[in-house]
Amino acid sequence: MGNPGELSPYEAQDTAGFIESMQQLKERSGLTYRELEERAARSGDVLARSTLADTLRRTSLPSPDVLAAFFRACGDEQRVGAWLDARDRTAADIAAVPATTPDLEAEARPQTEESTGSGGAISWGIGQSTTPHLVAQL
Repeated sequence: MGNPGELSPYEAQDTAGFIESMQQLKERSGLTYRELEERAARSGDVLARSTLADTLRRTSLPSPDVLAAFFRACGDEQRVGAWLDARDRTAADIAAVPATTPDLEAEARPQTEESTGSGGAISWGIGQSTTPHLVAQL
């Protein structure tokens, strides 16, 4: 089995990086999904191989229980707490990112002569790129 201590729980900057670290740890362990499931059971953990396979294909963070069982089964039991802290940090970073939505009201506001230089025309600023504009001459 490889040295699981080579991976740092704090290297991942986002969910994808965290899942990638898990994938690398599984590869370095040299264990199959079935062997990880059996090792987890011997430690008193529940880690179904199908759950683990799904976890390593997903783009979301696994639950703390699945994560702890996985790291113990891979042989990194001394750093389970560090991996859980890193998971919590990653989850907090995700929650702190504000959702960005376009200001649709601002896009639909009429632009006046002063803002468009159109000599009295009103242009509805919908779709500032290739969307046709409604233009009315006054």
